[in-house]
Amino acid sequence: MPNVGRAFAERVRGKMVRVFERLADPCLFTPTDGSAPFTRLVSLDDNRADLSSVTEYIPDIVSRAEFLQSEGAVNSGDEFALVTVDSAGEFVPNGQLARLTQRVGMDSVCVTFIYIQLEG
Repeated sequence: MPNVGRAFAERVRGKMVRVFERLADPCLFTPTDGSAPFTRLVSLDDNRADLSSVTEYIPDIVSRAEFLQSEGAVNSGDEFALVTVDSAGEFVPNGQLARLTQRVGMDSVCVTFIYIQLEG
């Protein structure tokens, strides 16, 4: 019987990944460990959320970014630049650069970080 629950959980997880992939935007992700930048998906839909309950040291209004765990590790200090896709299918940075500062959430599908905007 435990396999039935596990199979159901995997189906739900797969559906959540597909929803994330439809709603997220591509970005150029630069890990802080010095490895090569790569493209991955980021969701900024839930920005400006009130996270005052997380800790008294975080301002009431913050910007958050969600990343799929299946696309690789995410750490404080990593940077990402939002990109658009040109007519040739190439990714072109749009000038919005951000750095991840603190992890605020994680589940079986995504990890969520607070980010700050950087001068592009």
